[in-house]
Amino acid sequence: MKVSMRAIACATALALLGAGFVTTAFAQDETQVVPFSDPSRIGKVEVDLLNGSITVRGENRRDVAVMMRAGAPGKGAIERPAPPGLRRLTQRPGVEISEERNEIKIESGSMRNGGGSLELRVPLRTNLKLGSVNGSGITVENVEGELEIESVNGGVTLTNVAGSVVANTQNGGVTANLSRVMADRPMAFTSFNGKVDVTLPANVKATLKMRSDQGDIFTDFDVQLRQSGPASSSATRNNGKLRVEINRAIYGNVNGGGPEIELRSFNGSIYLRKGQ
Repeated sequence: MKVSMRAIACATALALLGAGFVTTAFAQDETQVVPFSDPSRIGKVEVDLLNGSITVRGENRRDVAVMMRAGAPGKGAIERPAPPGLRRLTQRPGVEISEERNEIKIESGSMRNGGGSLELRVPLRTNLKLGSVNGSGITVENVEGELEIESVNGGVTLTNVAGSVVANTQNGGVTANLSRVMADRPMAFTSFNGKVDVTLPANVKATLKMRSDQGDIFTDFDVQLRQSGPASSSATRNNGKLRVEINRAIYGNVNGGGPEIELRSFNGSIYLRKGQ
């Protein structure tokens, strides 16, 4: 990964952004403002972090403000002792930012052990693709667009969002509150270890597919249940054993049906709530 010294980054950031690329190191709470090529059109922000949490807030603006907050090493972090007579110099987190064709990409793998966070302020209408491997989770507030969220170790929290959502986490819960949905887009909210708690507009038209292997399913929607798909079996044998999987998903329509919305958890309950 390319990392430049902060003094060079500050002196050349605007020129590099004009060319569509900048790599910079952030001081504590320092903000880098990144413009879109065409602010009159809806833009896309893509974030890929190895370690660290992500927070995105929608505002009445036409560019993207990026702030990196360095933090203390996360739980379980191991710091190597300094050799005798030497002291450790703390490295600021480095971030690589590029903008091309109204898409801003942000990458960083330098926040060790989840001990930091990336905070973004974006236009109210922005498409997002966010991914984090190790961190305290991903949070999105007040954004309308196509939202694609992927977290490995950390929950996903979406508050007052609109548009379409595909949100998945391996370890953590998914909590989403949608004020509006796209009429023709399928959505999915899934977790392997954690609850799935989704609030949708009361007038949403959807075809539901809901399944929890180690939990319950609750809703206050009037769901017109329909017969689930047939049981599936596999002819593959292992040590003489035939594996047969029964489809336990609940299928149903809300307000006459519409695009498919999947709610899935292996180890956690599912809550589908009716918004106000």
